[in-house]
Amino acid sequence: MSSAPAALHELQGACVEAFESWAGALLRASTDAEGDVSAMSDDGLVRVTEALARLGRRVEALQARCAVGVAERSRRTDPSDDLARRQGFSSPERLIAQATGGRYSDAARLVAVGEATSRRASFSGESLPARHPHIAAALQSGILCVAAADLIRRFLDGVAPRAARDELEAAEQLLVDRAPVVGVDGLPPLVKQLAAHLDPDGVKPREDELRAKRALAIWEDSAGMINLRGALDPANGAPLKLAIETLVGAELRRARDAKRPFGAPVDECDDGAGSGSGSGSAVHDPLFGEERTITQMNADALADIARLSLSSAEAPAALRSAVVVTRIDAEAFGSGRGHATIDGIDQPVSVGTAYEIAASSGIAPMLMQSCGEVLDLGRAARLFSRAQKIALVERDGGCAWPGCRRPPSHTQAHHIAWWKRDRGESNLDNGIMLCSHHHHRVHDDGWGIVIRERRSWFIPPPHLDPHQRPRPGNVAPRHLVALHLGDRVPERVDSATRISA
Repeated sequence: MSSAPAALHELQGACVEAFESWAGALLRASTDAEGDVSAMSDDGLVRVTEALARLGRRVEALQARCAVGVAERSRRTDPSDDLARRQGFSSPERLIAQATGGRYSDAARLVAVGEATSRRASFSGESLPARHPHIAAALQSGILCVAAADLIRRFLDGVAPRAARDELEAAEQLLVDRAPVVGVDGLPPLVKQLAAHLDPDGVKPREDELRAKRALAIWEDSAGMINLRGALDPANGAPLKLAIETLVGAELRRARDAKRPFGAPVDECDDGAGSGSGSGSAVHDPLFGEERTITQMNADALADIARLSLSSAEAPAALRSAVVVTRIDAEAFGSGRGHATIDGIDQPVSVGTAYEIAASSGIAPMLMQSCGEVLDLGRAARLFSRAQKIALVERDGGCAWPGCRRPPSHTQAHHIAWWKRDRGESNLDNGIMLCSHHHHRVHDDGWGIVIRERRSWFIPPPHLDPHQRPRPGNVAPRHLVALHLGDRVPERVDSATRISA
């Protein structure tokens, strides 16, 4: 390793690590890349993937350094010293894109990240630290990828004129720490909360800008499909998003329960209603399986919402007077042969569809309201109430498992201390939001969970971590900002209890 240039020591170490991980993962002699991967153990393949990712981040960091060098040598005052033009390119980004075989935008990102994380020179020639030192350190150490570094950089540069320096530094550190856990796609929710915290006066203008962009177009194409294309601002889009996700989630749970053998006992830790009891037959009915895609279920849910709105007594007066008119010849309706038309739609429909529309006109929704719901129910009720679930989502944001990005609509409230075995109560301190996958992960692997200082902590079982070091669970983005910039969480959690299904 001593033979490598000093700047490449870490890269050489990452290469050695990738080499050793690859060799250690093989269960038989090496042949080629495709053959080797098929010969790797499951754990070995994961280790190789992680080692190659660390190596890739090291390479990206060096590419960003080189990109800055190319850019600086292409911006000299003397055109004859312009590196990019001497190589036949109109800009340094074009040269870099050609060298990497990538897109111009990727090359521009390398230059921007490199400039934001490079040391600067003062007017007197003194060396100054990078504009974003935390990003620079994480990039240099191979923790942060260039894509995440660029996202954080753009946010910090955009909010810098309206934020205090110490708050900016704390925000930078938070995003750098969080990026390896949630990935690039998991940063935008936190960035949005930080923007609101650091620039409260900018929330309303950003909201007004989004509202001004709202639009929805509906048209029938030549094939007879009714097309929708649009975008909604948060306030208008949230009810629609929640309604569709709730309906689709209910359908997915119904399909899951239909696969359970009829009459099979429900696991004692399951907070669901189960599949009921019956003859005890061990064969389930395949006819109840769900065959629709998620996008098809989304479309059906939106149609259900519209039907309910048209038939609801609580709908606006204009909707209550609106009727989907289906026209069909009486003979065709009686014989089942022929077709029908729907007012406002050019494409004819079958007689069967006309039957369905006629039957749906009898929908009579029942609306219920409740006031004064308590959040702590003790042993009075096994299932968490709607108000409790809202409070738990306020704390956990969605699935509380560290790094999981499933939204509230994909989670359910579960007891930390089991309802049956531990006589656990249906209170907020005994509840946690988990998606189905991580709920089973916690339950099957034996993880412990505690709630301390308004957040969850996950304690791994001894076979996964002999020291059982607590891992902080997810926190709703705006609360995570408050915790990082204000209140702090405890360094250690001393007690734990196991979670129920």
